[in-house]
Amino acid sequence: MKVKIQDATDLSNKILRKLGFTSEEATLITENVLEGELTNKKTHGFVRILWLRNQINEEKVKVLSGKIEIVKETPVSLLVDGKGKTGFIVVNKALQLGINKAKKIGLVAVGVTNTAPASGLIGLYARKATENNLIFIGFNNSSGGLVPFGAIQELWGTNPLTVGIPTNDLPVILDMASSQITWGELLLAKLTGSKLKKGVAIDKEGNVTTDPEKAMEGGLLPIAGHKGSGLAFIVELLGGALTKSRVGHAIQGGWGSFFILIKPDLFRDLNEFKSEVEVAIKDLKNLPKQKGVNEIYYPGEQSQKLRRRLLRNGFVEIDDKLWSDLILFTKNL
Repeated sequence: MKVKIQDATDLSNKILRKLGFTSEEATLITENVLEGELTNKKTHGFVRILWLRNQINEEKVKVLSGKIEIVKETPVSLLVDGKGKTGFIVVNKALQLGINKAKKIGLVAVGVTNTAPASGLIGLYARKATENNLIFIGFNNSSGGLVPFGAIQELWGTNPLTVGIPTNDLPVILDMASSQITWGELLLAKLTGSKLKKGVAIDKEGNVTTDPEKAMEGGLLPIAGHKGSGLAFIVELLGGALTKSRVGHAIQGGWGSFFILIKPDLFRDLNEFKSEVEVAIKDLKNLPKQKGVNEIYYPGEQSQKLRRRLLRNGFVEIDDKLWSDLILFTKNL
């Protein structure tokens, strides 16, 4: 159904405040889930509010915990302790600290440890970096869900690789999970009673399934077979082992994030860099098209154009059942 963006924002903030988050924290979480809706990443949209409520009820997320702090800092790096808070809040705070530092010295590596589910839509953090004329390269691990190539049991999270590159207009944003579908797609499919695509998930016995609940008990298959599995492992090591976070089932800990922020003018003039990015984009988009293809898009282009249009119109489409469940939840608060 079509909902006013302001109404959706107000409802999200109301629920999150009732769940115990501060006004600032609720605003950060709402910004992230709204980004999911605006960019048509529904798997990271308002469905995450209900999921977050369940995580709090299961005591996997601490609403009232210590203050986020920098536990190690060098001229070119930061390690941020999230104190068990949800990554929606922690990664955003760490990003701002990293942006401030990178704008001064040019390049910063940021590690985030001891965070609770979930990291949120990483593409939002990449966009924020590009809005500050910084390149963003991010690796984020999470609790299990992805089944390594050749195995029949999950071990790692859906472990996305995210890259943001500034342009003179809409940024280039590659934000891709190592799995064929995300955990959020399981949440949405379960909520709406939908089936999964065949070949993207297995049940706990290792059999291919289209049932989202059985997939939650089993796991998700990687993109491109062994290549996606290899990517997930690298993200697990950088997002997990490097930041003193969880690694597979063997090393316990919170969710981990590792990202690098780069100021392009460390290497060349910023405007020259942006100009050549624009040339590369035009080169891509001007290629001869396959039959049935109207336009060739660069990473993030479609979602960013949609976001811009929806913000201009002031409305966003939210699943009917999801919106009804959110309204019902507010009545039971």
